[in-house]
Amino acid sequence: MNPAKPVGMCMEYFRNIYRAVETIAKGLRVTLPYFFARTVVVQYPEVAPVLQPRFRGFHSYEIERCIACEACAKACPVDCIRMSKTGPRKISKTKGIAVGGAIREYRIDHGTCLFCGLCIEVCPTGCLAMGAVHDNSRYRRGDLVADYVNLAKKGWRTVEPAWLSKNPLPVWAVRTLEKCRTDEPAKRELMAHADDPAFCRSLDEAPAPPRESAAKENTAKENTE
Repeated sequence: MNPAKPVGMCMEYFRNIYRAVETIAKGLRVTLPYFFARTVVVQYPEVAPVLQPRFRGFHSYEIERCIACEACAKACPVDCIRMSKTGPRKISKTKGIAVGGAIREYRIDHGTCLFCGLCIEVCPTGCLAMGAVHDNSRYRRGDLVADYVNLAKKGWRTVEPAWLSKNPLPVWAVRTLEKCRTDEPAKRELMAHADDPAFCRSLDEAPAPPRESAAKENTAKENTE
């Protein structure tokens, strides 16, 4: 028996062990520091998630400022926006809201949306924006289609977040809720009747509220003083 052969086999055996330990050490060199680092786990929904300033959440839609030009639907690369109207709409220079026809439908399928923001860039009135709602968990794919006309009737500008079902709401959720919907009676009325043709026509026909001139305002101030 050649004595060199067992020695060579023994050397190869220990060489393989060394290579295995070296390979594991290289992998742990990347992952091991995270073991001693501070935890990044957030106890959501009790603790608010940290969102970046330019975070692209679910769309926020101001229906009372929408002129239904369909620019957003045409710019969408995945064709996830659907809308229909009864007639042309325009922004009233005196009232600052859209008047004319009614918006029958405005839907966004968030199941196919890329959140690319192209619809936001082409909006001429700025009525569409990327919102701060990040949680829209649903069990069915069809529930990801947001009907913004029905949401507007309830005062919502964006989708109803999943954390809304939690009772009681966390403190951070109460603050976020104020950004998702409006409680102003005037805006709530405009949002609730945006799909009513008669109401939209009445806005176009109604005269703008009279505004006093600067001279009259100054005179009134002087008289009170």
